[in-house]
Parts: sequence; structure tokens; C-alpha cells
Amino acid sequence: MTQWLRRNGFPEASKHTVDRLMRDESMNGLTRGRKTRTTVPGKDGLRAGDLLNRDFIALTPNQVWVTDFTYVPFCSCSATGSST
Repeated sequence: MTQWLRRNGFPEASKHTVDRLMRDESMNGLTRGRKTRTTVPGKDGLRAGDLLNRDFIALTPNQVWVTDFTYVPFCSCSATGSST
């Protein structure tokens, strides 16, 4: 919207002013580059306990298993399982 205003005779249009005015009118513009929120904190605020006490040393194989949960996006297609 700001760029459109600047191209059409309002070169002094401020993006902050345009943002405020659009919010006041409940208008939404394009959102680009917004990241997916992958972690939503629990309402109770409790976390799982640290069972290893941050000691990741294993003296024998298969004694300690540690993993990292990483968000991997996949297709946003509808997977209902129904076929026509």
C-alpha cells in the first residue's frame, strides 16, 4: 500500500503511518517471509525434567539416546485419504 501511494502522488507516505491507518480500519496487507511457529509453550508452563542432568557422556553403546526435534516442512496438500 505504501509503494502504491508513493507511485500515485503521495511520495511522503510513511510505512508506519500507512500501517497504523490500515490497522485502524482492520485492513491487512501482504505478509511476506513470516516464519512458521514451531514451538507453542504449554499453558501450565511446566517442562519435562532433565533426566541426564546435561551429562551426555555414555560409557557403553545404547546407554544414552539424545535427539533434536527439528521442524521439517512438508507439502500442504490435502491428505484426506479419500479417492474419487
